[in-house]
Amino acid sequence: QHNRLRSRVQPMAANMQKMEWNENLALLATERAASCNPDLPLRNVSSFSHIGWNTDISASGVRSFSDIINAWFEEGTDFLYLGGKCKESATCQHYTQLVWATSSHVGCASHLCLREGDPWEIFVCAYFPGGNWQVNGQLVIPYKTGPYCSLCTSSMSGCLRLWDHVGGLCEIPKNPCRMSCGQHGHLNVSSCKCKCDPGFTGRLCQVRCSVLCVHGRFKEEECSCLCDVGYGGAECRECSFPSTAVM
Repeated sequence: QHNRLRSRVQPMAANMQKMEWNENLALLATERAASCNPDLPLRNVSSFSHIGWNTDISASGVRSFSDIINAWFEEGTDFLYLGGKCKESATCQHYTQLVWATSSHVGCASHLCLREGDPWEIFVCAYFPGGNWQVNGQLVIPYKTGPYCSLCTSSMSGCLRLWDHVGGLCEIPKNPCRMSCGQHGHLNVSSCKCKCDPGFTGRLCQVRCSVLCVHGRFKEEECSCLCDVGYGGAECRECSFPSTAVM
């Protein structure tokens, strides 16, 4: 849901990164929700340098987590992108954290709590790296505008497009070599070279080896025939001896 919403921001984002679920962040969110006081920061988050938080509370059974996340995103209608701030008397910090371009990991949790005898549900999401940075008291704009994926970093040069929306999210490319070894080879992404299955050769393992060596033997490491003396050709069929006329 986070990725679907992040891809739909207006104006469109040029550097919005794909978010990945993180179990350690989910555990921190669980701990904070279970405290029944989401405004109380956690003490031990040493494994993460900076975490961003979104928290909310609702009467039990009234809203789902999906409803909560959608409500955070809807805060964007009150966010003035060009000015980098919220409309007066509006709340936008949930939205700006949700769409913070470089927040690439998330973990969420909810917990049922009692307040004055009534059941309430606490919703918490933890983000890393955290967003909502400010410089001289002014919020840094959460993402850069432009065509989808046009400002992805070199390490995240892939562009994720989900089936149910128009848009793109920067991601680590699954195939940085931008090539395929077909059905008869395996790509080494470190060297960007194909290791071919036995019986196949070529840069993309697209050539089937000639395993029939009529007058010679097959060299598997070179995927070719080593012909006997006097024979040549791909399958050692061609006789290279001069023909002798019969008198």
